[in-house]
Amino acid sequence: MTTTTDLYTQLPDRVRRFFDRQYEDAYRLLDASRHPVTGLYADSYRTLEDNPEEKCSIAATGVGIIGLCVADMEGWEDEAAEKVITTLRAVTGKIDGCDPARDESAGFYAHFVHMETGENLKSEISTIDTSLLVAGALFAGQHFKDTHPEIDTMARALLKEIDWSIVVADRDNGSINMVVKDGQGTLPLPAYNEYVLVAHLALLGQPENESIQDLWHKNFSEDKIEDLPQVHYRDIPVLTDTNGKRGQDSFLSSFVHQFPFYLVPEYAESPVYREFYKNACLADQLKWKELEDVPSYVWGYGAGPNDGLHGGYHADQINNSPGDIASAYIVAGFLPVNPSGLYDLYALYRLHLPYDTYENPDDQEDEKKLKAAYRFGLHRCSWWHMEQPVRWYPAKITLIDWSSMLYGLTAYKRGMSFFTDRLIR
Repeated sequence: MTTTTDLYTQLPDRVRRFFDRQYEDAYRLLDASRHPVTGLYADSYRTLEDNPEEKCSIAATGVGIIGLCVADMEGWEDEAAEKVITTLRAVTGKIDGCDPARDESAGFYAHFVHMETGENLKSEISTIDTSLLVAGALFAGQHFKDTHPEIDTMARALLKEIDWSIVVADRDNGSINMVVKDGQGTLPLPAYNEYVLVAHLALLGQPENESIQDLWHKNFSEDKIEDLPQVHYRDIPVLTDTNGKRGQDSFLSSFVHQFPFYLVPEYAESPVYREFYKNACLADQLKWKELEDVPSYVWGYGAGPNDGLHGGYHADQINNSPGDIASAYIVAGFLPVNPSGLYDLYALYRLHLPYDTYENPDDQEDEKKLKAAYRFGLHRCSWWHMEQPVRWYPAKITLIDWSSMLYGLTAYKRGMSFFTDRLIR
């Protein structure tokens, strides 16, 4: 039975209309980025060009699969299960002409592959991007377990095809290998970060492996969360990956906190992690308040492309955010612990980016660009360029970063149980 939260039902009509459009558009952007034959998902939605692009992101494909689960629940997609099956057949090489690049012995996927052929597009074999794909597959397996049990069978087979043992770099301090090369893990990254998901799936995939057991139970299990490295913003403890050794530079981009919250069951259900999640949200908001002339509803240190403004893709964080680009999807991702953030999004929409009603009779090209850039709702914006004669309009929306928008709005309307009921322990 699908439930609706009091937060959603009590929204004023005008705010609910905004919510409903932004929520459905969070899925529609994913759908516009899906290849119609292979079911693979593009790395990004291009706001001013044709879509989908040729470059598939394996991580984005996991997001797209979860998006299909949301669309199925909300009645936006009649063939959601069939689309999931197509995508899973593609990633496992069962569609003619499409065989996504993987490490031959360990089974991990290349980060970026061609949307039609699966050819590696000069990218690394990535443990976190593979994990995001597998997490999406397993999520769909649970969502469709009663109507299409074959999805769960396919997802679990995918999980077992991978040699998760090679992600363990140091099982005593929680260091996880980011890259796989010739069947071996390389480039270790210390805890805490989004690679918590990698450790969770490793334990799920190979529960008998002692190194994996130690990696999880000594570092990432619920009773160890309080022992994870922390850094303070003012007097607020925030989880990090360096134990504060680099001072304030060690703050992580806010998406790092959001991925485990929605995709790792122990973290989704943990009161301890929820408090740290609130802290990460508050630190993000307070840092924005230190900036001059920025209204309180503009915030969100997320990752994303800054093409034409401050270089290319960047994972913004406290004390490391070129140009201070605000990411609306970060605000959405924190909605379970900061529900008033919805009104921040609404204010940004009404006062500055009314993407569905915007008119500029003096500059029709500007009107066209704004409506195109924000066709699927709010995402990244530069406050400093908002009132300039020539605005900056984002040319891309990366799907993996956009996922926070969909997840946060889903939780706001349906509750966190939508996620916790579909995460495998």
